[in-house]
Amino acid sequence: MFNFFKKLFGGEKKAKEVKKVKISSGDEQHKRRYFRIKRDIAIMSPDIPGYRTITRDISLGGVKIELSKPLPKGKIIDISLNIETARSTEAPHLKAEVVWVKQVNPRKWEAGLKFIYDSPQQKEMIEDYLNFLIETQKSFLKMDELP
Repeated sequence: MFNFFKKLFGGEKKAKEVKKVKISSGDEQHKRRYFRIKRDIAIMSPDIPGYRTITRDISLGGVKIELSKPLPKGKIIDISLNIETARSTEAPHLKAEVVWVKQVNPRKWEAGLKFIYDSPQQKEMIEDYLNFLIETQKSFLKMDELP
């Protein structure tokens, strides 16, 4: 299997040099380890208000989602991502931890979910999807979304 970061950054050496970017979420600082792609993807979960939401961005480490009600920080939830690649149309099911929550307006919240991989296959499915996005939709990705 070919490495997501080798492809994205053009070599193993560059992949090791990826800087961690601080993102603010209230009074806490979180470090992002993976490059994100702005993408709307449907997510289903019995733990999410309305059982369904969409992502605002995705990376190998997790997703930012939009919500109608907040989720408690630290909660572990079961999610199903509605993604497909050239190799698979199966929706990956995995666990995710709510690492931050932010109120955007009186009716809208955002939350950061960190993926918890139970198997290497789950991580490979997300990596395949990100590679699929980069390969097939480079012209649609904004320049600030690519390194």
